[in-house]
Amino acid sequence: MIFLEPIIAAALGAGLTALAVFFKTNGLALAVLKKGELIKKAYDIIDPILDKNIGKWSGSQVDKAFELVVETVGDGQLSRAEILTIAKYMANKWLPASAAEKVRALEKSGASEEDEAKVVHITSQVNKG
Repeated sequence: MIFLEPIIAAALGAGLTALAVFFKTNGLALAVLKKGELIKKAYDIIDPILDKNIGKWSGSQVDKAFELVVETVGDGQLSRAEILTIAKYMANKWLPASAAEKVRALEKSGASEEDEAKVVHITSQVNKG
């Protein structure tokens, strides 16, 4: 039985490590899911920005735009880690065709002045570098 102890200890250690990774990954997913309304608002702002600038901007500028939008919509309620996590999630899920459709609908109905001001501000911040 003594020869099994190192094997059992290794298996337990591996299991605990896998469990920690599982909770860390799912913890980030849960954090993103809890911010669903924030993400919806952020997409409403990022879609027109990217629609007008996606052909001109590099990948890092697009990433910066996502971060600035999440930070703006978060109104100081998000930590830097949460901003980065949500921005990365949004960038991975962003669909250009869907965004273009939404932008055309917004152009017909008219966006709020507040959202238009955010679009102009974030676009200028990204263009500054």
